[in-house]
Amino acid sequence: MTRLPTTVDDLRGLRAARWIRESTAGQYDRYGPEVQGGQIAAAIRRLGLVDTGLAWSPAHSGSTVHGSPAMRAMLEAAGAGAFDVLVVARSDRWQRNLRQTLNLLEDDLHAVGVVVWFDDEQLLSSCERNWDQLVDEAKGAESWLRKHRRRVREGYAAKRATSRDPGGRPPVGFRRDPATKLVEPDPDRLPVVLRAFELAADRRTDREVAAATALPLFTVRGMLTSPLYVGRLRTGERAHWPPVVPPPLWEAVQAVRATRRTRDGRPAVVRRPYALTMLHCADCGRHLIGDTGRYRHPDPCEAFTEVRREPRKRSRGQRKAMPGHSYRAAEYEAIVRDVLADVSLGADRIAAVVEATRAPEPDRLAIARIGRERDAALARYRRDRDLQALEAAMAALDEQEAEARDRQPAPELSAAEVVAYLRDLPRLWDEAPDSRRGLTESLFERVEVLGLRRMHLEPTPAAIAAGLVEAFSRASAGYGRGERI
Repeated sequence: MTRLPTTVDDLRGLRAARWIRESTAGQYDRYGPEVQGGQIAAAIRRLGLVDTGLAWSPAHSGSTVHGSPAMRAMLEAAGAGAFDVLVVARSDRWQRNLRQTLNLLEDDLHAVGVVVWFDDEQLLSSCERNWDQLVDEAKGAESWLRKHRRRVREGYAAKRATSRDPGGRPPVGFRRDPATKLVEPDPDRLPVVLRAFELAADRRTDREVAAATALPLFTVRGMLTSPLYVGRLRTGERAHWPPVVPPPLWEAVQAVRATRRTRDGRPAVVRRPYALTMLHCADCGRHLIGDTGRYRHPDPCEAFTEVRREPRKRSRGQRKAMPGHSYRAAEYEAIVRDVLADVSLGADRIAAVVEATRAPEPDRLAIARIGRERDAALARYRRDRDLQALEAAMAALDEQEAEARDRQPAPELSAAEVVAYLRDLPRLWDEAPDSRRGLTESLFERVEVLGLRRMHLEPTPAAIAAGLVEAFSRASAGYGRGERI
């Protein structure tokens, strides 16, 4: 790793990038970002840095900004060698998280040769003399945030006690009175609220309600469960306004949502892990999720719903069209069980060809490591422009890559062990239902389905090496059961 600068003089000539943070998007309309930008520009000129023009301006809480897209983008640019010094106006504008401050500096930025300059206190993150003060500043920034949160909670509690007001941002259908600063119903938005509750009481899904009312999905979900609409605070006290949704309608919506959580009131079954964690839609590629004994398409595409089965008869002779967005977990897992049975039947047929079908495999982990080291060598060259060092590093990596690609195969299972393993797959599936997830994850990289009409299984490299594909293809050819897959 290139030696990190330890003094202010060492910064001269290095490439600088900017970091400007505010807690919310609304604060960017004020003077704070402009003040930070001016202070950073003055620091770049004073320190003799080269301005790269790179800048990140997240609107994010200081306690969680370490996980923000802006932070990830900055770290990626640092790892690629795009700049050498990140200039921050004040330490509390960097973040308000002591632990993450130390982690990011030592493990992410310093490791790739990038330092941070905190201009308010003239602190350099790589200077040992500044370490105690840097930790104190980071601790102070987090301490302020913790105290601020306590004050906010206390203020909300006092507001609830004295004014029966929830505080915070008003939800859909409410507004804040400019004079009293209290939340009150908004007559212009109440029709949308009533429409949403009526649709939900008619057993429409949250996604359907959101589409019909032009409201975001998660806004609808929060609204339909909020007691604010029947004049109660979330803590149970009465609010200072009357119900804006008729209480019987609100209770009906809660009842519908409760029955939907238990699949219309059917008794709960013993929970077990869903076996097919790698299940995807064959058309749009969306991941299918396990949901109350079914695999559900969270945002069903037209191709997936078009292949639904024929409507089934109801008790009074009516026919109910199936929505086609989900299928019982047992239906998909039964197909996988049939595949394992086919593999077991074909196990004996591949014993003679196991050794013949094995070919040397390159060391993929080593090749991936070499690729990362090439990127690191190029990043060092962009910083120090040492062509001789770059050529030497690339030549050494070329030799390592040639060795990795010519690697001899590791000892593998014998033909008898392969046959025994494949033959036992149905037994492992049947005797250990709670372990099916681990079994399928070891066998299948990805499973794509289109309703129950088509299923495509992509085996893992380990399963291929164990002969799963060969066994299945031979069993399918012999028993005529391969058209389904």
